[in-house]
Amino acid sequence: MASFITKLVTGILPLFGGTSPEQSNGKLIDYQGLPDILEDTSLVRRFAWDSISYNGDTVNQQPPETGVTRKYDFHVTRAQLAPDGYLRDMIVVNGQFPGPLIEANWGDWVEVTVTSNITGPDEGTTIHWHGLLQKGTPFYDGVPGISQCPIAPRESFTYRFRADHVGTSFYHSHYSAQINAGVVGPIVFHGPKSQKWDYDVGPVLVTDWFHKEYFRIVQGVVGSGTDRRPAFSDNNLINGKMNFDCSLADRDRPCVSNAGVSKFRLKPGKDNLLRIINGGSAGLQYFSVDEHEMTVISVDFVPIQPYRTNFITLGAGQRSDVIIHGKRGKLANRAYWMRSNISTMCALPRQPYGLAALYYSEEDAKMEIKPSSHPQQYNITRLGCNNEPLTVTKPLHRKPVQKPHRTITINVQDTLNATGSDEYLMNNQTFRVNYNAPILKAVTEGNASQPYEPLWNAYETGSGKRVIRIVWENQKVDPTNPNFYNVTFAHPMHLHGHDFQVLAAGAGSWDGSVATNALRRDTHILPPNGHLVVQFETDNPGVWPFHCHVAWHASAGLSISILERLSDVVRIPGTAHVMSQTCEAWDAWSKDNIVEQIDSGLRVMQKD
Repeated sequence: MASFITKLVTGILPLFGGTSPEQSNGKLIDYQGLPDILEDTSLVRRFAWDSISYNGDTVNQQPPETGVTRKYDFHVTRAQLAPDGYLRDMIVVNGQFPGPLIEANWGDWVEVTVTSNITGPDEGTTIHWHGLLQKGTPFYDGVPGISQCPIAPRESFTYRFRADHVGTSFYHSHYSAQINAGVVGPIVFHGPKSQKWDYDVGPVLVTDWFHKEYFRIVQGVVGSGTDRRPAFSDNNLINGKMNFDCSLADRDRPCVSNAGVSKFRLKPGKDNLLRIINGGSAGLQYFSVDEHEMTVISVDFVPIQPYRTNFITLGAGQRSDVIIHGKRGKLANRAYWMRSNISTMCALPRQPYGLAALYYSEEDAKMEIKPSSHPQQYNITRLGCNNEPLTVTKPLHRKPVQKPHRTITINVQDTLNATGSDEYLMNNQTFRVNYNAPILKAVTEGNASQPYEPLWNAYETGSGKRVIRIVWENQKVDPTNPNFYNVTFAHPMHLHGHDFQVLAAGAGSWDGSVATNALRRDTHILPPNGHLVVQFETDNPGVWPFHCHVAWHASAGLSISILERLSDVVRIPGTAHVMSQTCEAWDAWSKDNIVEQIDSGLRVMQKD
């Protein structure tokens, strides 16, 4: 495969033309040229963003009232597409992969009506809006078995949520590992700029890619004995495209080696914004642009003090907004490679290299000029399986680190259970949900009291506004063997309902020190044989998962449930009504259909 990539970048092999956009992605995928603000017909609804600021402190800064609701219709269906030339069975939104872009202005409300048309065979679905707080709307968080029942086949459900941040994120299915099937797409919330740019290139979605259908992969991950199979990715895509060496493909499906890569356009001499999203299932990505330096201005939804670099690291679920200053003159008459490489230390890629073509003119893009640029030189061992040091990624708007009311230490173990299946334990307890009985529903109906169902893996925060510190320790695989360490995978840990402060992250056990200007974000890497210390304020009553965003780790139970201010959760208006919409339909459908829940349900242990 390495020689195949070498032939691609040197121009020996054709780069484009093997498949049409409809064959590869369902349609031409082009998110480029986004506005600074979505205009509205009413002048009353327009905001002069230059006169207000966004500081990424969602505890102390509320979004403006715009009076606008933006509506989208999503139809989730099966499809056969060939994003890298290999035809595979997929599940997609509105017939395309990646899915449609959701755009809104800061403070807008967004309504997305999702219809589950996954048939042949039938399957449920949910969609999670990654990084959104869902304040007052925890029932729209999109997690089956926690905030809702799955949307039953041939049923619809309307999510309604606030554009409560400014910046870049994405949506994805949270039903088992459906994200791997193709239910994923970008989100952009416009608002005040923390730094100025001239041209918004739009989302750059990087995704590890698997040719097997996701259910078969999960079967291998949670299988036992000879049925256990690690999840190796087959390719790496940028905005849903990449070429593939079809000589390596199974011969049971059509395959075209020159399917084509994505094309991006920069404005020469201008500051160009790229919104980079790791929307993949597992792989840690190193992103760079040949012969161009990047200025990183935000991570996840939080503005940071700008820093310059020639590459960035993104775990699954993480995002970075970067500015690239466009070249001028002769240097703008060339084409360049955009690259995203999956870490071979921290993931299991068969083919780790993702490529896209970058142009400065529409004419060069139409002529499909092949890039001849030189890759960035960087030492991946400097970061290993970690994010940038916290001394580099510092918030633009500082927030003091408070003394916690409670500290929870969680030891992560990767083990085999009694049946020989891979299983993650947090403080000796794994996680699993019941699709027919979401935890939020049990709470609001008064059916949740201590001791909680063990498989909820629940941690209650208590009543009132408090500061909770969580210390993740990721050292020992087998506590009976002091020489056996978990060095295989990093865990990008994602907390729903909050931006947390990252107090510490690194190798070994936590030494008690904390960052002086703690980064805020919603996803951060817990390194192998390391620790991650985060802190958040309980300002958002709900039931919030805190889980690894590697789909296969979540499938094996790497998740806890934060039960936040339960006495206030029961007072949230509309909860019972909203939850009944999916649960009544799912209960009726599942009575007559077998639900093959073979994993934790977050990403589907056999049904009892």
